[in-house]
Amino acid sequence: MRRLLVALCALLTLTLAGPGIVVAQEATPEAGAAATEVTRTDIRYLLPFTPDGLNPEFTVTATVEGSCGFPSIAVLDRADAWDCISADNEIFDPCFEQPMQLPDELGQLACVSSPFTTEVTLLNLTQPLVREKEEADDPGADPSPGMNQDADAAITAWDLPWALELANGDQCSLLHGTLTVMAGQVVHYGCVEGGMVLGETDRGQSVWTVNYLAEGEIASTLVDVAVAWS
Repeated sequence: MRRLLVALCALLTLTLAGPGIVVAQEATPEAGAAATEVTRTDIRYLLPFTPDGLNPEFTVTATVEGSCGFPSIAVLDRADAWDCISADNEIFDPCFEQPMQLPDELGQLACVSSPFTTEVTLLNLTQPLVREKEEADDPGADPSPGMNQDADAAITAWDLPWALELANGDQCSLLHGTLTVMAGQVVHYGCVEGGMVLGETDRGQSVWTVNYLAEGEIASTLVDVAVAWS
């Protein structure tokens, strides 16, 4: 009888303990999958200014004087983003104008290197902004510039957002100057973790994707875009 009671107690202990172990094993991958899942790419706009002036979340690291004669080539989707140059010939792009600034006012712009930083350089204008940011169609103009514009129009603003936050946790910013070509694709983005993005953003689905090459890897992979910044 005593042996029978011991055997029954051991069987009861295994029955109670077994499901707890299985649940613990199954819970870990579910939590990890939820943490990296992207159901829709989020589009965000950086707003350095409030109606009361510079957003207090920013830290001013420098104040310079300069002019802004061209639209930003980093933030293509923003009419308030400019490519500027300081009195010391230092280029700042993008610089964002204040929304309450008068058209002919020598106001102040906020120049930010990426949406992933809170450091800002303030640029005091030495001449008013040129408000005509889009060239009007001119039937009598040379047709060759128009052909170039049509070619450039093939790439829209959101094909190359200002910056990307990827589902793998990396943060990538649009590169400028001379760009590298790998596997026939232009390397448009450099990333914080040392990776890079090849080609343009694929916006065919609700979750955008990019061709991402991690540092040290020999092959790229498709990675979901969690956030696209303008």
